[in-house]
Amino acid sequence: MKIMRTLYYLTDKVETAEAMASTLASLNIDNNGYYIVSRDHDGVRRHHLHDASVMEETDFVHSGERGALVGGLAGLLFAVWIAIAQPLGLSMSLGAFLFVSALIGCFGAWVGGMVGISHENYKLEPFHQAIASGKYLMVINVREAAKARHLKEVMHHRHPEARFEAEDDAGTEIFATRA
Repeated sequence: MKIMRTLYYLTDKVETAEAMASTLASLNIDNNGYYIVSRDHDGVRRHHLHDASVMEETDFVHSGERGALVGGLAGLLFAVWIAIAQPLGLSMSLGAFLFVSALIGCFGAWVGGMVGISHENYKLEPFHQAIASGKYLMVINVREAAKARHLKEVMHHRHPEARFEAEDDAGTEIFATRA
């Protein structure tokens, strides 16, 4: 069974992260398979490493998904209320019903995304202090659990100076507030 896994490694030096990226490349994991979260964005880029994007550093996606869900449900309830109560004598066709639900769902996703972009990614919160103190967090996404196990062994032997911190499922959990 294929389960997407995320591995988190902390290191003190960008050179260690660079060596780890080379190891990932030798294991056929390209720049899209990892990113680095750090205060030193310029240093990460100078070493040609994949710097975390705004989408990866913030809670934009997670909060947007939550907003879409809440907005979609609110839109559905509002459309049902209009269809049943017919305020001002308005009747509602199926197309209008779906349009109202989708419109309010999109509004919810937008509001959720705007709220999320101002918050740190909930999965990165446990590493906030380490990142703030100048450490580099390498986040690696692996498609199979077996490959994740193999990768952990390889990283342990080739890069003992990098500390393995955590492993979790790669997706977002809509109702999660903590990692």
